[in-house]
Amino acid sequence: MEQLLEFLKQQPKEILQWLILELMRADKISFAEIAELHVQYLSKLKQGESEKLMHLRTKVIDLWCGTKKDLPKSLTTLITEGMNDGWVNITQEQINKSKWNK
Repeated sequence: MEQLLEFLKQQPKEILQWLILELMRADKISFAEIAELHVQYLSKLKQGESEKLMHLRTKVIDLWCGTKKDLPKSLTTLITEGMNDGWVNITQEQINKSKWNK
């Protein structure tokens, strides 16, 4: 099954559209079923983003409520996490050279 999926991913978009149309014509799948799956997929993406946002909010609140002494380490940890997750455009070198990294 995995090999079939990888094969299909390599095909041009037009071939995949034709294949889906043929499956619809053969009553194997309907447009409504595809649309419903797409809505479920978008919902899961949104839920994942919501969980990430809640995690980030918690970290920011921890920074706000933390002590001045803990701020540099906590901020550096948060920015490093953001860099690793791809939502902060920064390099490890910039983090290492930051005034917050003490």
